[in-house]
Amino acid sequence: MRRRKKQNGFGLVEAMIAIFLLSILSLTIAYMYQYLSIVSVKLRENTYTSRLSSTVFAKLKTVEYYYLFPFDSALPNYGLSGNYGPVALQKTVYPYLGVLNGITSLASRYHVDRWTLEVKFKLRDVSDVNGNGLFGDLRDFTDSNGDTIDDYDPSVRYYKANADADYYDTYISTSLNKTVSELPDTNLKEVTLKFYKRGKVIHTQTDLISLEMLSGIENKGSGSELKMFINQPANDTCLYDLSNPARQNSFNTGISKAYPAEVAAYRADTTFPLRLWGETVPLATVNFYVNSMTTVKDTRSADASGNFDHQSPAVTSALNEGENTIYAQATKGTYYSPYAPRRVILDLNTPVISGTTPSGTVGEFMPYVGAVLQDTAASTGIPCGICQEVIALKVNGAEVQYIYDQASGRISWKDTATNMPALLVNGNSYTVVLEGGDNAYYKVNSTWTFTVAVSEPDNSEPAVANKIPLGSNTDFLPEIGCRVFDNQSGIDPYSIALKFDGAVVVSSANIASHWDAETGTVSYTPPAALSPGSYHTCEITVSHWANTPANKKTRVESWDFTVKF
Repeated sequence: MRRRKKQNGFGLVEAMIAIFLLSILSLTIAYMYQYLSIVSVKLRENTYTSRLSSTVFAKLKTVEYYYLFPFDSALPNYGLSGNYGPVALQKTVYPYLGVLNGITSLASRYHVDRWTLEVKFKLRDVSDVNGNGLFGDLRDFTDSNGDTIDDYDPSVRYYKANADADYYDTYISTSLNKTVSELPDTNLKEVTLKFYKRGKVIHTQTDLISLEMLSGIENKGSGSELKMFINQPANDTCLYDLSNPARQNSFNTGISKAYPAEVAAYRADTTFPLRLWGETVPLATVNFYVNSMTTVKDTRSADASGNFDHQSPAVTSALNEGENTIYAQATKGTYYSPYAPRRVILDLNTPVISGTTPSGTVGEFMPYVGAVLQDTAASTGIPCGICQEVIALKVNGAEVQYIYDQASGRISWKDTATNMPALLVNGNSYTVVLEGGDNAYYKVNSTWTFTVAVSEPDNSEPAVANKIPLGSNTDFLPEIGCRVFDNQSGIDPYSIALKFDGAVVVSSANIASHWDAETGTVSYTPPAALSPGSYHTCEITVSHWANTPANKKTRVESWDFTVKF
């Protein structure tokens, strides 16, 4: 009975827990009610501001296109200051002030404190400013240097037709024979409307308004365009010129490997001008420009199917050595296409093979066998560059593996598995043939011969020179190394061991990453900066190929340096 009495009843702790739980539940319900109230208000606000913005845009589209400026209802006269209209008939009062006042009155009914209008001038991206490969999309009027002229289309600009301080005026353009604006005459504006309440933006809407919305006349501003396709020349391709014997001979040189299908080059010279081939709308006029869109270099008419195909001496003669951009544009009546650009490189110089090595008698088993294969410009501009797919290196008639560095043009016979020179046979002769070509179809080849003759015995030790660094004031992250060579039996690169502060940092295990067979240089760079004022020691061990006499086979040499403070 006593145990049962202890278990019955509702104590203070239970009461406090119950009160706490009820408080949490009440707060949660209150918060949810408040949240639902806010959501309800926001929904109503979005509904009426959306309805209001639609009404405002309907009113703005009744404003004459040339009178659609940036507005701010919080500023005197909506931020407008100046005269308006044609330069011959100026008005001191904004002619659509009633429309703006009507918008303000309407907005106030919806508890909108302030409204603004931002205007951007839009035009077709014929220069592909955004680099997306499309020339029919829109871009903003761009003036990064502040000269009031569009950076990509100099015909689009701010123009002062009279002497007043504003750009609110219109005038008759004699060249276009129509009314245009002092503002950039793109015929298309991107208009952004914003509503404010208690200093915060509560609604934003953006729309495009064009000069042709009511007239139905289509042009560049409203987005109409003719189609234009250029099939030849392909973009980012090369042009070759066979007007002199040197380039003809290089073009006709035979090599073992064929060019891959993706490498395309076209002839462009006085005998065989560049072929321009493509399609547009039937009977359109096609204009061609070179390196700018200001002067027409050639004009052709498309046939009844919209095709055009001709060789153009005028475009060919306008090309410069190096990189060029050819623009094509179709026109028909008041319509025209986007510019179709083709970037091409006119290559006027053939590739060259130089620095072939070795030659004659070679006193080592692993000599550097290589050359320099380069493509350079004849005078200015950039060349087309070497086509690596057609390079072939042959030794005694058999194709061998090689390593080619595009930047320097250095090509060498190496085992690509070890990145080391090939091990040759004493007394054998080797004939090396190097073939190559550039992306403009100019080709080149070269042949040289050498014989391996390693002396035995070799009575002199390997030589060590150009040790770096030496002495004091060394940089914190120095290159450590030296040059090793032997004129009788040659250096065995796998014998090289470089120690830094007593630890082996270069050996046969990693020699390929630290050995330059062409110069005979061993090099190593510490993984982290050295301490200021610290003292360090270096040691190189190297052997030549000859085994006799034994006391002359290997050389060990040391040096030291101190890092600067």
